[in-house]
Amino acid sequence: MKKLLLLALLGLLAVPVFAEKIDLGGGKALLLTLPATWTNPGPVEPPPGVPARGVNARYVTKNGSNDAVLITIITVPDDRLSDRDILKELVAQSTEQFVPGSVEGKADLKEFKIGGATGFCATFTDSNLVGKPSVKDDYKAMTSCFVYLGGQVMLTATVFTDDLNSPAYAEGLRLLRSIALQQPKNTL
Repeated sequence: MKKLLLLALLGLLAVPVFAEKIDLGGGKALLLTLPATWTNPGPVEPPPGVPARGVNARYVTKNGSNDAVLITIITVPDDRLSDRDILKELVAQSTEQFVPGSVEGKADLKEFKIGGATGFCATFTDSNLVGKPSVKDDYKAMTSCFVYLGGQVMLTATVFTDDLNSPAYAEGLRLLRSIALQQPKNTL
């Protein structure tokens, strides 16, 4: 029995993963682990007429399931968001827009840890899509995350899915939890 457990654990460790690096400029980069079942479909462009804000990256499942992760990195002018209460208030205000159309009817903020930093997230289920067939890129649920990574870098990320209990949703959250901020090295 112990041998079977050991083999199963080794099998899990053998799942290939790929390191991703998102260049933020100024020697800063976001590092993350991309599961082998996910891919980056290319650059994320803002809608026409909307100025680009921050650095964006999008990841989707290779099998075409209706799951995605959208990451936006914004440089902020100071370290004010390192204050837990200020960050929590920002997240509450930012997620309030999703409350009226959600099954949850409120923003239930939970702590979310990334690379030694703690932020907050909230999950919402679209009440108009419950019980309806899946439509590509029209997601039934989402988890919106906000984490101040330090060094004046704010991460906002959303995991989109049709099934909050799916393996793809769990992988999307693991992808986010793998994030680390790479700071510039001091040069003398």
